[in-house]
Amino acid sequence: MTTPVRDDANALELLESEDLEFRELFTELRQRRGTSVEDRAEYGDVAKGIVRHVAAREAALVDVAEVASDAPGLSEFADRIEHGRTTSRPHIDLVEKMSRGVQGINLRTGQDFDAEMEELIQLVGTEIEWDLGEAIPELRASLRDSRREDDLKSARHLRKHAPTKLDPKGPRWRERAPVVSRVLTVYDHLRDFPKSSRRRR
Repeated sequence: MTTPVRDDANALELLESEDLEFRELFTELRQRRGTSVEDRAEYGDVAKGIVRHVAAREAALVDVAEVASDAPGLSEFADRIEHGRTTSRPHIDLVEKMSRGVQGINLRTGQDFDAEMEELIQLVGTEIEWDLGEAIPELRASLRDSRREDDLKSARHLRKHAPTKLDPKGPRWRERAPVVSRVLTVYDHLRDFPKSSRRRR
């Protein structure tokens, strides 16, 4: 299991950590598609964890894209991140809505949750491979050379301001307003997603 990134890490380090965590979560979810009570419970637990981690990854992406858009030579990376969010956010929104208020063991009952989750895995999985193979190494080197790394927010800040309910059209002011985003994040986590096990938080 991927070691959680420390609180004082920056947004780029959080993004890398979440991407590596997703590789494990996606593999585990696909292994838990059986019909037994244990498989259904484990599947639900992992799925709830994915929703939480998607929120943290999105918060990191927003911050990285904002900093990269102002850095020399990185606008292309910022544009691709923005395009990826435009593609994946509607699916993130749908999966979040389908899982909200539903016990993990019942996620695949009465709705085709697994098909929607698989679509999200395909989209985010493609983004993750680009992140890890190309974007993150290039962004890290360029931001370090231009001394812009300090412009990135901390992992602690981003986790605290990462609501699970995301607008499918893209980041809205609510995600960027510190007090509002914090309240929404706490509400989302208390409302539903702490039902995932502690190891998935």
